[in-house]
Amino acid sequence: MIDERERISMVVDKVIEMFQPDPARIRFDDPFYALVSIILSQNTSTKNVRAAMERFRRRFNSVEAVAFASLKSIQEAIKPAGLWRMKAPRIKLIARQIAEGRIDLRKVLSMPYPEAKRTLMSLDGVGPKTADVFLMFARGEHVLPIDTHIFRVMRRLGIAREKDDYEVVRSKLESAVKPEKRISAHLALIEFGRRICTARNPKCGECPFSKICPSSRVLR
Repeated sequence: MIDERERISMVVDKVIEMFQPDPARIRFDDPFYALVSIILSQNTSTKNVRAAMERFRRRFNSVEAVAFASLKSIQEAIKPAGLWRMKAPRIKLIARQIAEGRIDLRKVLSMPYPEAKRTLMSLDGVGPKTADVFLMFARGEHVLPIDTHIFRVMRRLGIAREKDDYEVVRSKLESAVKPEKRISAHLALIEFGRRICTARNPKCGECPFSKICPSSRVLR
């Protein structure tokens, strides 16, 4: 019987093989817009994020422009990404804090990981997952952020328990996944959660882990 780390490694290798994510396609030329893109990516598709970011960048050419913009104009710009009523106030709040000089995102990118994450989380509206995703994509930090899809997959596989928090699950996965695989693992596990291990009506019949998954409906 394989132990937990071996099971995580096996799952990660399989989902990477299934979805073959290309982390090299994700590039940001400005850390503020990287942060906005990460916020917009929550609960929506990559296609919708791209459309929203194109509109957003055409409308706002600086963090100061966003900080002093009306909430309505931000909402209009990010509509393609969905949940725009919730995301717009968060983006405006973060922009205002950065414009006021609370943190310098470019300086954050040169800080050691613990300090960089702590500094990012000092912003109202930035939690541990957003901070980790930002550092992963903006500077290639070898971290494995846990989003709702990944947490659901790990919980169903019996790797994450209901009481486990973000840092516990992240630590479990990072202990089993080599640093150079973590960005690909993050992207592939999200796709697996979106397409196969869905929140409602998971496609257990299409899942390669149905025989080892305690939540599988296939063997019931």
